[in-house]
Amino acid sequence: MKRLFPESVDDYAVVNTADLVEATRRVSLVLEREAALRFTFSLDGVTLEAAGVEQAQASETIDGQLVGQETVVSLKPSFLLDGLGAVHSEFVRLSFTKTDNPNKPGPVLITAQSSKEPAGSDNYKYLLQPNLLLR
Repeated sequence: MKRLFPESVDDYAVVNTADLVEATRRVSLVLEREAALRFTFSLDGVTLEAAGVEQAQASETIDGQLVGQETVVSLKPSFLLDGLGAVHSEFVRLSFTKTDNPNKPGPVLITAQSSKEPAGSDNYKYLLQPNLLLR
């Protein structure tokens, strides 16, 4: 079990939990049932993008602090919302783990955080495996 949770992660983003939940719900409205949302974590914040059926599209950018490299992951909104629903803190840290294969993203580690600045709390950990990105 400890193997799944890395000791430290170089690349992560800190986002307001409620903002991420609300944006995920809004943008995912255009998705088909099992489709994933594309999340781009950059210095400008977090951009959520969805492409649905019949040219339906949605995107939204929310504030977020990025430490490390810009990261793009594709996550199923229902699984992300399940994990965020158990985060009982104002902010959430999404840490981007690495795999041996540079084309395959590692799991996203979600932890609670009481403010934008200090390290995440170890009281709650949620691992979410991203979908492969479609280019």
